[in-house]
Amino acid sequence: MDGTFSAMLPRFRLPALLSVLGLIAVLAGCARHETAVESGTRDQILHFGNRDEPADLDPHTNNSGTTSTILSSLFEGLVSHAKDGETILPGVAERWEISPDGLTYTFHLRADAKWSNGDPITAQDFRDSFLRVLDPSLGCEQANQAFPIVGAKDFLEGRSKDPNSVGVQAPDAHTFITILSHPAPYWLSILAQNGPLYPLNRRSVEAAGGWHQRGGTWTRPGALVGNGPFLLAEWRPNAVIRVVRNPLYWDAAHVRLHEIRFYPMEDEASEERAFRAGQLHLTYRMPQSKVAVYEQEHPEELQIAPDLRTSYLTFNVTRPPFTDPRVRRAFSLAVNREQLVKATFGKLASPADAFVRPGTGGYTAAAGFPFDPAEARRLLAEAGFPGGTGLPTVEFTLNGNAGVTLLLASALQAMWVQNLGVHVSVLPCEFKVYLSTLREKQFMLLLDSWGYGIDDPRDPLELATTGDPNNDSAWNKRDYDGAFAVADATLVPAERRAAFDTMNALLAREVPYAPLFHANQGFLLHPSVRGWQSNRLRVIDWRELWLEPSK
Repeated sequence: MDGTFSAMLPRFRLPALLSVLGLIAVLAGCARHETAVESGTRDQILHFGNRDEPADLDPHTNNSGTTSTILSSLFEGLVSHAKDGETILPGVAERWEISPDGLTYTFHLRADAKWSNGDPITAQDFRDSFLRVLDPSLGCEQANQAFPIVGAKDFLEGRSKDPNSVGVQAPDAHTFITILSHPAPYWLSILAQNGPLYPLNRRSVEAAGGWHQRGGTWTRPGALVGNGPFLLAEWRPNAVIRVVRNPLYWDAAHVRLHEIRFYPMEDEASEERAFRAGQLHLTYRMPQSKVAVYEQEHPEELQIAPDLRTSYLTFNVTRPPFTDPRVRRAFSLAVNREQLVKATFGKLASPADAFVRPGTGGYTAAAGFPFDPAEARRLLAEAGFPGGTGLPTVEFTLNGNAGVTLLLASALQAMWVQNLGVHVSVLPCEFKVYLSTLREKQFMLLLDSWGYGIDDPRDPLELATTGDPNNDSAWNKRDYDGAFAVADATLVPAERRAAFDTMNALLAREVPYAPLFHANQGFLLHPSVRGWQSNRLRVIDWRELWLEPSK
C-alpha cells in the first residue's frame, strides 16, 4: 500500500478533486466558532463581567464592591448570607449561641474547616484577623464594621495598645467569642459581609511580609491562601482573574462550577457588547440606552432589581470653598435629581432626596435634598461668591473616564453653570488612583457611591461619623455622633427612628455629602446560569450556581 497522502485519496479526476477540496475549505471557513459562553456552559466555567480592575485582593484593605465579589469566592467568614441576601447561613462556624443580654456571641468552628494549603482553620486565625483589621498602621477603611466589639474603636484610634482589651477571644482551637459593647441585632449580618471580617492565614501573609502592611505578594496566584469555595489560579492585570474550585473547602461537594473568570470592563457598553458576542454569562451593569431594547427583544436576559447603593457627592470640608456649609448646600440645591436620573440612568436609578434609600431596614427618612436654584444662588452670594464670582476653581474627581460616569459628570457641570454660574473642572482617574485620592483626601469634590453591607440605616449613616475610616468628607459633628450612638445602643424602635431622623436632618443642613440617586441593579444574565437570585445586597452564594444549556 502506498503510504503517500495522494494514494490515500479516492480516485477523482483533478477538476472534481479540486471542487471537493474547495467545498471543504468553504464549509470549514463558514463553520461557527464556539463562543466562550457555549464552551463555558459545557465545562462549568462562568464568565463574569466585573467592572473594575482590583487594586488588591487583601480583604482587610478592600473598599470596593466589585472586588468584594471576587473575594467572596476566595474567602469565607464565620457566617454567610444565603442567595436571598437576608438569611444567615453557617460558614466556618457550624453553630453559635447568643447570650441572653445580646452581648456575647460564641461561635463553634467546623472541625473539618481547612485553609487551601491544608492548614486547619482555628479560632486564633479569627482573633488575629479581627485584630489586624483594627491595626491602626493597616488603615483598613472598613474597620468600623468591628466597632460594636468592646474596645475595638479605642484600639483602632490608639487609646489602647493592649489587644486583650478588645472583646475577641479564642479559648480553644474551635471556639471563637466576640463580646459587644451594646446589643447589636445586626451583628451576624455584619459578619456575613464580603470582606472586612474574613480570616487570613497569618503564616502565609507573614511569609510575604504583609501582616502589618496593605496587600503584598501574598495576594498573588500561587501565594494566596484562602478558605473559600475557589482558589486564585491566575491574575492577568486588566485582562482576567481566574479562580478554580477549592477541593479542601468544607462544602466542596456542593460547588458545581469548576471555574469563574472575572473580567474588568472599561464601561457598561463594553460589557453589553461582550455579552451580546457570547463572551460573558453575566454583566455587572448595562447601558441605560439598551434597557428598552432588551425589554422588547430579550426580556429573559434582562435583570432589574432594587440595590442598596447610594451615589452621592462628597465635599472635602477641609478644602475651600467647601469649608463653608452654605457653599456645599448651594451645590446640592442646584442639582435637579429627577432630570439627572432621567438623562443618565432612567430605570436603573431613583432620585435621592435623602441619604438613606427609602425602606432600608423598614426606615424612610424625610426629604432633605430638594432642587431649589433660587435658594442655591442666595446661599452662594451670602457666602461671598455672587454668581460664582471669586469662587476658587472647583476640581471634580471621578472614578473612570468613560460611559455613564462622564455623562453624569457632564450633566452636573451643566446644572452648576446654569443654576450657579460656576464652572467645574472634571478630573477622571483610574480606579487605583481614585482609591488613593480618597485615602489621602487629595480632592475638593468627589463623585462616589456606597453599597450597603447590611439592610439597616446605620450602615450608610455611619459614613458621616467622626473618625470613621470611610468619612472621606472629614466632616465631624458632636450632635451627629451622639445620635448615632443612641441609634446603636437602643433596642427601642421609636428611639432608633428618632436618632436616624436627627442624623438625616443634620446631613441635610450641613451637606458634607449630597445624595444624588439610589441605584437599581441593571445587568444581563444568560439563561444558562442556574440558581441565580437577585437581592438588594448583591450577595452571591457560589455554591448555588451552575451552568446548563438553555432549551
